Amino acid sequence: MTEFFPHDISVPEELIFDGIKIRQLRASDNELDYKAVIESGFRPEGFPKEENLKQISRHERDHDNKIDFAFTILDATETRCYGCIFIKPIVPFLKFAFFNDRIFEHFDIEENSPGVSFWITPTGWKMNLYESLLEELPRWFVEAWPFETWYLLGMGSTDEEIKAITKLNLKKIFLFEFENQKYVLWRLI
Repeated sequence: MTEFFPHDISVPEELIFDGIKIRQLRASDNELDYKAVIESGFRPEGFPKEENLKQISRHERDHDNKIDFAFTILDATETRCYGCIFIKPIVPFLKFAFFNDRIFEHFDIEENSPGVSFWITPTGWKMNLYESLLEELPRWFVEAWPFETWYLLGMGSTDEEIKAITKLNLKKIFLFEFENQKYVLWRLI
């Protein structure tokens, strides 16, 4: 596998729009991220903050080493977290997720094309943040990132997410159901 992100290029640092700031997820964000994770129902109340910190620390190391990237979605004052954005080389991620190295051989997807996925808190949904991100992220990717093709990965997408994505008229690459989870991959750019 070739490198995912060129080592001689700086990773885009932030995206700011409509009172929202997107920047690298760091271990120092544990308290805000933890609250957002619990609000979103991804982890049950009582999920250890220390475990969340371990995950964030791994994301921070991977981001710093340009293996893959994790961004936090904050208000402009960085006092509230509304979710996270993850950018990974899509094919290796999907092969790992499905425990199958050959499943994507018949799809015309380059090994290191970036895939993006993100989650939003219920508060973020009330602010229409999901749809705003679907508008703002492609602009950021075109203007600031060194990739020509991007994919949007929906994992266990809700009806609200599918409805918002459908408005964009993206090309659906596949729909795959695995262990009661729906995975949908769209070409974003």
